[in-house]
Amino acid sequence: MVRSILEIGNAKYKIDRIALGRFKDEVRENWNQESAGAAEQETGRALTLDESLDAVFLEVMQLYNEYAKTESIDVLLRLKDKLEQVSLRYKSLALAEEVLNINSCLPYERRIPKDSEISRTKH
Repeated sequence: MVRSILEIGNAKYKIDRIALGRFKDEVRENWNQESAGAAEQETGRALTLDESLDAVFLEVMQLYNEYAKTESIDVLLRLKDKLEQVSLRYKSLALAEEVLNINSCLPYERRIPKDSEISRTKH
């Protein structure tokens, strides 16, 4: 990820489909009963690995498609939040990289949530 200083915060985010493929590979390698149990708690029934991944990708791609149409920073922030949640749930480095890529496309003041501890200490 090489960007000039002027591009940071002004670039349009484009999803990395290769990173999404790496995420699927990571999950398949690391899938265990703990992950299956977390998915079951969310939906109320046991999900297979493929069902769980399909549900995640459907939501991520819906958010990305909405962002691609509107170029709304708010939608991009929702996509970033979703990728952060999924990255933490599945312990995915590929998705963590995508979150960093999204951050590089955001204006500086939008990178930190308004209710975070850091923003409260600045004022």
